[in-house]
Amino acid sequence: MNIFTIDVPLCKDFGRTLKKMNKKVTFLEDPLNQSHLFKDSTDLLKSLFILPLHISKNSWQQTSLFALAESHEIPILFIYKRALGMETPLILPEKTFYEIMAVPADSVEVRIKLKSLKNISMQLFSAKMKGQELEKIHQKSARSLRIAKGIQLSGLPLSINKKDIEVKGLSQPSSELSGDLFYWKEVDDRLYGFIMIDVFGKGIHTALINMYIRTLMPDLIKRVKDPIFLTKELDKLMRDLFQGLNRENKNHAHITAFIAYVNTKDRLIEYVNYGLPSAILYSPCTNQILNLNEGATPCGLIPELPIRKIVFHYEPGSRFIIYTDGLSKTTIPSAIDRSDNIEREFIENVHLDTNDLLKELLVSRMKHSVINDDICIIAGTLF
Repeated sequence: MNIFTIDVPLCKDFGRTLKKMNKKVTFLEDPLNQSHLFKDSTDLLKSLFILPLHISKNSWQQTSLFALAESHEIPILFIYKRALGMETPLILPEKTFYEIMAVPADSVEVRIKLKSLKNISMQLFSAKMKGQELEKIHQKSARSLRIAKGIQLSGLPLSINKKDIEVKGLSQPSSELSGDLFYWKEVDDRLYGFIMIDVFGKGIHTALINMYIRTLMPDLIKRVKDPIFLTKELDKLMRDLFQGLNRENKNHAHITAFIAYVNTKDRLIEYVNYGLPSAILYSPCTNQILNLNEGATPCGLIPELPIRKIVFHYEPGSRFIIYTDGLSKTTIPSAIDRSDNIEREFIENVHLDTNDLLKELLVSRMKHSVINDDICIIAGTLF
């Protein structure tokens, strides 16, 4: 080990003992200005400081070496004169390990203390290196997640602002990545397709399923143009995706969804609710509220799905919201379903523009409890 101490009588006497044992001792004249000796990690691993147990506050050398040991977490061997007895020291380290020994001491005791501190130093160094390596892994993972989050957000559809329809969306992941998604597209002249999906569970697999489905949506929603057929396509996609997995992993092989096509020429809506909370449509002309909650069992749970499509006409000026259950369900232990509250909040704020309406719904959920599930909301107006 590289042993360092300062030029005071007690340490000088002990230094001579160490030299007789063929131990090299370096006396530091100005510890703080010599801190460059301990910047290399291998130097820290091999270093040991010798200090009087009763550090004098008036000795800048002693206090400087003590501070250096604390800042670099270098072990300290404190020594005191055996004849005087061990009095309570004024200060002891909080960040680094230390041993205390009375001097003079025989070589066996000295070797035991030095070996103990060397072993501890190696363990501390190993723990520090592992901590630094884990921090690097964490930073790398965090950077990758930020990039993945950016890719997910870039896949969200642009708002629609036309004479016949206005649509905006909001996505609030519970963590870096989301398992919920939404998509819309004008699939024909004044015919618009909408889909919102909530992937079962939490974790990386939900984000992967999210992106897999998202890549297929532009073609699928335009090609199929029917909520029932699109529901069956999604069911087939999920079954094919999880084919070959064991039963435990297949428990994660389902999604919930809301699929709708809006014909603004004929003011006609047809939809299937595939296990999501009830979407809401409000007609200010008639003050009528429709809960759009009929359709099918969530994908992947039952092999043969009975699917029901609902078709109806809407009044001009109707406003709507579609959302995933992260908005309506709260955390355990309360585990409250806020669906009734959401309907009330929607009606109370239906006069707001769509951006403000989305924000009000999200803020209300955030005030209720910690968000532990992804949230997606679509809101719009049908003119």
